[in-house]
Amino acid sequence: MKKLFSKRPYISIKQKLLGSYLIILIIPILFVGAYLTLSIRDNLISTKLEEIESNNERIRSDYVSILSAVTLVSDWIYQDEDLFSLVTTEYENPFEVYEAYAGYQMIQDYLRYYDEIEYVRFFVDNPTLTSTTGIYYASGTIVNQPWYQESIAKRGRISWVWLQDHITEEYRLNLVRAVYNNYEAVGVLAIAVNEEVIDNILADSSSSVFITLDSQTPLYSYPSTPTIYEDYRLYQPVLDTVRTEQGNYEIIDTDMYDTGFTLNIKDVHIPKTLNSTMQVIGIVPTDSILEDVNQDLRFAYIIIVSAVLISIVLLIIFIRTFNKRIMTLKDTMSMVAAGNFDIAPSIKGNDELSDVYQHLVETTHSLEKLMEENYNHIVKEKNWQLQLKDSQFKMLASQINPHFLYNTLEMIRMKALKNKDKEVADIITLLSRLMRKSLEGKQEDSSLSEELQFIDMYLQIQKLRFGDQIDYEINNQTDTDYKIIPLIIQPIVENSFIHGIEPKLGKGLISITVKERKGDLAITVKDNGIGMEKEQLDTIRKLLGSTEESSHLGINNVHQRIRFFYGEEYGLEIESLEGEGTLVHIRIPKIQKQREGER
Repeated sequence: MKKLFSKRPYISIKQKLLGSYLIILIIPILFVGAYLTLSIRDNLISTKLEEIESNNERIRSDYVSILSAVTLVSDWIYQDEDLFSLVTTEYENPFEVYEAYAGYQMIQDYLRYYDEIEYVRFFVDNPTLTSTTGIYYASGTIVNQPWYQESIAKRGRISWVWLQDHITEEYRLNLVRAVYNNYEAVGVLAIAVNEEVIDNILADSSSSVFITLDSQTPLYSYPSTPTIYEDYRLYQPVLDTVRTEQGNYEIIDTDMYDTGFTLNIKDVHIPKTLNSTMQVIGIVPTDSILEDVNQDLRFAYIIIVSAVLISIVLLIIFIRTFNKRIMTLKDTMSMVAAGNFDIAPSIKGNDELSDVYQHLVETTHSLEKLMEENYNHIVKEKNWQLQLKDSQFKMLASQINPHFLYNTLEMIRMKALKNKDKEVADIITLLSRLMRKSLEGKQEDSSLSEELQFIDMYLQIQKLRFGDQIDYEINNQTDTDYKIIPLIIQPIVENSFIHGIEPKLGKGLISITVKERKGDLAITVKDNGIGMEKEQLDTIRKLLGSTEESSHLGINNVHQRIRFFYGEEYGLEIESLEGEGTLVHIRIPKIQKQREGER
């Protein structure tokens, strides 16, 4: 018996915890999750059907509102005495007709204020009238139309007819009614419903929709399609079997369809309309409903599985952490037993394990304090050495003071003036300003005027160097001082001198021009130097399109800085002809420079 118990397999605490968790928690969670997801499947399907019905109800309600507005306008026209007087008067000449039309603007007002109406056609039997907005002569072609004759026969009752307009030749849904005054027919009124308004209410539909007239004619559909009649004809046999009732119907006809679909039918009751019936029909493939439901179920399964996996991962992390603490305690006790007192001050957690470990820490406390004091001493010594080196560096840096350079240049300038050498004094003055501009901090932005002033000083020095061999001009055509990044023009000008003007035989000219172009500043630097060969120009253009370093450091640096600060659509463009010169275009955005005191 003792041997039997002694041969029991060794099971670690980690394995016991993991096995208990799987049996006690994971398996029940899987069963409960499966039951809940299956039980809510029917509820999800019912919800989807309610959404379809709600969608059709919204369309029906909006559609009724549109047709009601058209009906209201037809009532106003029907009762308009001024209109009756206008269309029944016999006119002797066109001027009288023109004056009558000028005094009646109601139809134009209806068209202006009612988006539901696309056009109004009031056909009257008065040959002395000319056609205008809303009023037309009832010619023989119009009078002989079936819809015209039916409206006369109905004596003012409203009908809704799908008509082809005699002007636009397009089909529209029209409210048609004969207009009477004192029991005499004045004419026939046709008001077309604006198709764009109908399309707007159908655009938000979550399913395919048909709007039909008299259970035969499809008026509108969503999605809109030129084959609306063919599409509707596919569903019409099934619709005829359920059209007497409203609601949701799941229809499966394997002879006509590869799959089933769900119908939702809403009757459209239009005020004051007795002779026309309309319906809003929503059609959704049953597979799409089930797909939505299954997608929700898949999402629920993913949540359940994710929750289980996350809990397992967290349990594994906990077990590993707990096991790691036990192993840490075991290893530390072994180190202390071997005479090594370099142990951590504590372990994670606040339980019996941490209490046992604390006793070990107290045993090595004296040695730990000694090591800590030694460590602090070393850190302080290193900090002192760093401070000493920093002081030495600042002392070396302060030996070259910008003010020392300015004062020395000023002394040289005064010596030149004393020796009556004004040219040297002017060069020293310009050089001092250039150095001051370069040494006074590296600000992130500058102003256009400051940059042009800096270039002017640079060009003046070059002018003093080369005398009449060079000339320059700066043409600033802007009315505003804009903010730009510094040193993007001077390197281009310097490059023109070095590579264009200096090698040239004859007088050199550099021209700098600044213009405003919409939202950009266009800066051009042009010289009449030796120019570049086509191969050299292609190499430089290729360089501007990459980030590689080259000997053309100034041009590439300017181009890359402009693109970095303003975006890749800005930068440099270079044109050059060998023997004629070089033209550099700089394009940057216009950024208004803030006035002093503004933030």
